[in-house]
Parts: sequence; C-alpha cells; structure tokens
Amino acid sequence: MKGRNREKVDEKVTVLMPSYNPGKYLRNAVESVFNQSYQDWKMIIVDDASTDDSLLTIQDYLSDSRLTLIRNKKNLGQSKTQNIGLAHIETEFTIMLDSDDWFFPDTLEILINEANKVSEDVGLICGKKTIVMEDDYGEVLYKLLDIKGSSYDDPYEFLLANFIPYPRFYRTAALKRVGGWPTDDPYEGRYLEDRRMDVLLIEYYKIHWIDEMLYNYRKHINNVTVNKKDLLNEMIKWNIHYALKKWGDKFEPQFRLNKTGWVELTSLTPK
Repeated sequence: MKGRNREKVDEKVTVLMPSYNPGKYLRNAVESVFNQSYQDWKMIIVDDASTDDSLLTIQDYLSDSRLTLIRNKKNLGQSKTQNIGLAHIETEFTIMLDSDDWFFPDTLEILINEANKVSEDVGLICGKKTIVMEDDYGEVLYKLLDIKGSSYDDPYEFLLANFIPYPRFYRTAALKRVGGWPTDDPYEGRYLEDRRMDVLLIEYYKIHWIDEMLYNYRKHINNVTVNKKDLLNEMIKWNIHYALKKWGDKFEPQFRLNKTGWVELTSLTPK
C-alpha cells in the first residue's frame, strides 16, 4: 500500500536495491516489493547518480516509512553503492533486488520461513529464477526457467559448479563479517560484485538452495551482462584466481567457453 506509515514492527529483512538509470523498469521492481504477501520489510534504494528520470516513476512510494532513498552525488559503481546501503541495514537479513528485475509475490514469505529453519552458518539462501529476455521495445521474446541448483558448504565444489545464486538472500551479519562487497579488483567493484561476494562468503558460511521459484531476471539491451561479456569473462577468471590464492594457492584453474560464450571453470589441477 502506497504512502503507508506504520507502527514500529520488528522487520527481519531489508530489500537493498542499487539503481543506475533503470528507466521504465524501476517502478515494476519497486511494486514487486510492495506487493509481497510478507509485508514486514524495509527497503533501501541507493541511486548511483542516475541521469534519467526513473526516480520520478516511484514518487508515490517514497512516503512509505519502510522505504529509504539514498542518492549518491557521483557515480560510484555497484559495490561501493551497495556498501552505502549496507551501512544503513539493521535487519537480520538482506536481499538484493536489481532495479530492472522483480520478485514473485511470495518471494519474501518463502525466504523468511526458510531462514527461520536453517542454522546460523548459512550465509546465503537462494532458489530458482525465471530469465525473461526482452527486445528493444520491451516485448518479451522468451522466458527460460532456471530450475537447477544445489546447496554448498565446500568452497572448491562451489567454484566448480559455476553456480550463480538468485535471489541473493543474505544473513546481514555475514555480509558485514566479510567487510561488505569488495572493491579491490581492477574495476573497483563495478562488475561481478555478486560473484565476488560469493567467494568471500563460502569460505565461512554455507550457501543454501531451495526448490522454489523466487526471482525474475530480466535481460534487455541495456543489461551489463548483454553489453560487456568480454569484460565480465575477464572478471570471472580474475575472481576465481583471487579466491584460489586466498584459500591457500593449492590449485591451478582450467577454463573453457560454454555454448553461450561465457567462461566456465572446468577443473582444478593441484600445484
């Protein structure tokens, strides 16, 4: 419900949304949070110095006491922007929502119920996602159901799985324990921030997958993943080398390009 001011409740989860020029997609993303079956949430949008008018599309939501808008004075990139939001989070859990994606109506309810069951050594909960491919005009070309997943507690098994968790429902204390999203890569945290966080967390925490459809991942012409595949492939390799060195430098990674042109780790050879 828009513009609602509520009595103080003990929210357990904050939806953290970094945003940079999402255009028409922002409102749909925000609406998917407000339309959740579980309503005891907080939301932080950190606008990374957008130059479009996307914030105007959500003006009617900004009066709700659950939503906080932070505006960067200059563009800082993904990791630094998310760390600004993380500094304001006090809830037990944090879930990421990209500004051009959206939740299913029961996403938060399912994840909160699962989080109440798992042990405290679970740092990240994820599930299944729907990939929605759109053309330049916003028309849906096709949808793919990404339904395969697994839980992990071994860092090397996680790397070899080439698994990308969605959605990213974190234990907030775990995020803060590893120092937030790292910025010590060649691009200062602007790219692949999710995978960089994964390798930090798996060293100390379990990654827990559940067999539930929880996230809509939109692909369109303005996606970084569509436009910068070579750069992202470079960062995938960099991140794996970084993780292996951090974990004792015991293995040499072997890579290949999969059928869609993305780098995958195929094996780890003992040194």
